[in-house]
Amino acid sequence: MINAIVFDIDGTLLDHEHALSKSFFSLYSLMKNRIPHVSFNEFFTTWKMKTDHYINEYLDGRISFEQQRILRVQKVFEKWDCHFSIEKPMDVFKQYLFNYEQNWILYDDVVPCLTMLKNQPLGIISDGDGEQQRERLAYTEIISFFSSIIISGEVGLREPAPEIFKKSVKELNLSLDEILYIGDQLEKDVLGAINAGVQGVWIDRTNQGRVDSKIITISKLNELPEIIRKFQE
Repeated sequence: MINAIVFDIDGTLLDHEHALSKSFFSLYSLMKNRIPHVSFNEFFTTWKMKTDHYINEYLDGRISFEQQRILRVQKVFEKWDCHFSIEKPMDVFKQYLFNYEQNWILYDDVVPCLTMLKNQPLGIISDGDGEQQRERLAYTEIISFFSSIIISGEVGLREPAPEIFKKSVKELNLSLDEILYIGDQLEKDVLGAINAGVQGVWIDRTNQGRVDSKIITISKLNELPEIIRKFQE
């Protein structure tokens, strides 16, 4: 019996790729004179790679949240022998961050889904910085839907560690088999949940394709009620 639905944020509720692409383009246009020989696609790919690396360094506790921001800028531009003064990387990052935050939007199926499910407990499990992730939920006006919000930067745990899923279950005052968790990353979100004893659902918004018939897969949140009904039968 499913008694609570728990969601990931980026790529599940928030269109993270939209915000990234818009902010990348603004930053690239701003800095093009410093790296005139670099294409947008090369810049975009390098920034994403460095972002993934240094955010993981932060989540693993090896650097601070501010350090990962500075290092992302430094290491991206150093690839093309473009160096900044000590203060400049954070100035550059702040310009990127402003455009990133201005482009936070939800997928169009999110509010209808949350509204339909509002009479049962809803939760969040997400990697990232607690303050920023909560800002995203508040900015997009959906934070009030959730009775439990577990963010890795606040609890010292990260997906796919079973403990982060168990912490959510404890906060919701339910058992593991009463939770349905929806995420867009197959390994980290869905298999992490399943390995913790929680039923995971993969939302494949980018049409990567079903990789295992045993893994419940949806492409839009409007498919979720039918999945829930099957568990209630």
